[in-house]
Amino acid sequence: MFETGIVFKIAGIVICSVLMVILGKVDRKRKIPTGVKLIFQVLISLIIIYSGVKIEFLRAPSSSSGGYLYLSYLSIPLTIIWLISITNSIGQADELGDITPYIVFIASLTFLVVSLVQRQGLILAESLSLIMAATSFIFIKYVPRGKFSSYYMSFGFILAVIAIVGVSKSTAALTLLIPLLILGVPIIDSSYSIVANYARQESSIPGIGKLPLFSESGSGSGSKLCQKLQSYGFSAQGAHLTIIRVSLYLSLSAFIISIYQNFYLLLTLTAFGWVVFELLKNKVRSEELIIGRDILTSRIKLFQVGIDQVDNQKTIQKIEEFIISKKPHQIVTPDTLAVLRARKDPEYHAILKSAALVTPDGAGILWAATTLNYPLPERVTGIDIIHNICRLAVKKGYSLYLLGSYPGVASETALNLTKKYPGIKIAGTHHGYFNCEDSQNCEDVKNGNSVRNKKEEEIINEIKENKPDILLVGMGVPKQEKWINKNLEKLDVPVCIGVGGSFDVLSGRIPRAPLWMQRHGMEWIYRSIKQPNRAFRVLTLFYFIWLVIVGKIVYSLKEVE
Repeated sequence: MFETGIVFKIAGIVICSVLMVILGKVDRKRKIPTGVKLIFQVLISLIIIYSGVKIEFLRAPSSSSGGYLYLSYLSIPLTIIWLISITNSIGQADELGDITPYIVFIASLTFLVVSLVQRQGLILAESLSLIMAATSFIFIKYVPRGKFSSYYMSFGFILAVIAIVGVSKSTAALTLLIPLLILGVPIIDSSYSIVANYARQESSIPGIGKLPLFSESGSGSGSKLCQKLQSYGFSAQGAHLTIIRVSLYLSLSAFIISIYQNFYLLLTLTAFGWVVFELLKNKVRSEELIIGRDILTSRIKLFQVGIDQVDNQKTIQKIEEFIISKKPHQIVTPDTLAVLRARKDPEYHAILKSAALVTPDGAGILWAATTLNYPLPERVTGIDIIHNICRLAVKKGYSLYLLGSYPGVASETALNLTKKYPGIKIAGTHHGYFNCEDSQNCEDVKNGNSVRNKKEEEIINEIKENKPDILLVGMGVPKQEKWINKNLEKLDVPVCIGVGGSFDVLSGRIPRAPLWMQRHGMEWIYRSIKQPNRAFRVLTLFYFIWLVIVGKIVYSLKEVE
């Protein structure tokens, strides 16, 4: 059987909880002035204190053997302050509003876990925590948001009681901080709201101004933390998500501290949380577009790089339209690394922006777009475009010119294409090292030491004389795009495409990944194995993945049209 003291406490908790529900309902209907509501809360707190629920002692922080600081005459006022503070922090229905049940669920569950971990045998606190966790879960799962917000004041009151009869009774030195961590978000929000409301009222009325204590409750309603986050660029939903995540982090910190009881660990966790929050806040405040849709061009913009929403079939249709128009067009097929390059190379970024068609060549781009809720139809690679162009060229009699790679590679590619696609017209080929008759000059070009020379003009003239419908340029990114862009009007070719290292694959010098790897976006792994000098790019891919993950978090918090 329960002891008489326990029964008395339970009776007091039940009676005071019911009174808090009644006060909440009346306040919701009639908007009780804050001062009047505070008086009733003090009276209810005195009832719970009379039943035996109060803060009687604190563990001396400097004591390692269990010394206590008995509060004596400070016990009652300190208990009243604690009860009212937590009650109002949680109970402001117009403040945290829709997310209040989430905060209550997180707090009550954390109180339960911490109490069990500390093994203090606090049955009353653990039972109350379990009841509150179950009740708040029901509110989250089944009750329409805000419909029973009059109960929130009672929720806050019970959480304050749990902190008194539960965690604060522990003999651990840092447990006084644990309730503050668990209830940190509502306490901060309530305190910030009070200060903000007081400052606003003081500044709006000359002289003494209206005393906020006896103004109607709910004036200036709305969580001030939510409003502050929204002023940084967070959406309303993003502000709510941030508050819930902060509450989770603080509760996790409280759980860790309850185990290790280390003050320096507490400081470390607090500092880490603050740094992460500041980084996210700065990302949200920045005007950088993570992903979105360009209305004018109908492109998906990933990290400011516009990508057309096309598949392979749509791409070849566009190419045929360009050929029929007889006007020069540049097509770019950026992969994941190209998107990162565009962030730091303004010239390359401008080329992507002005290109007639930009296709997603890279499994990373498709993954990023899908992750950020703007999925693209499919991957459109340079090699796939070449094969589709060859089929179209055979069917319609279009001609191709191949320019790029090492001496002999373009001609080998042309030979293989004529075997694979009988009847295809190859207008001409040339390697990408202009004016490199000897190996030393070729090495200079590969090292980036080449200069503009007459041979380049001869190549341009040769291309113009042959009048190809399509020019494939394999010089590597971004050299090929910059060369095409610089000479686009001179070349006067309807379709100019940068194809990277496609000639090396099509010539047979480098095998392409098996079909199953292509389909699963693993071609980059195969190429890294076959070309070890590309292995360093894997690190860049991980950086891209990190940017997308951070972008996903920020995107979920920002105001998105």
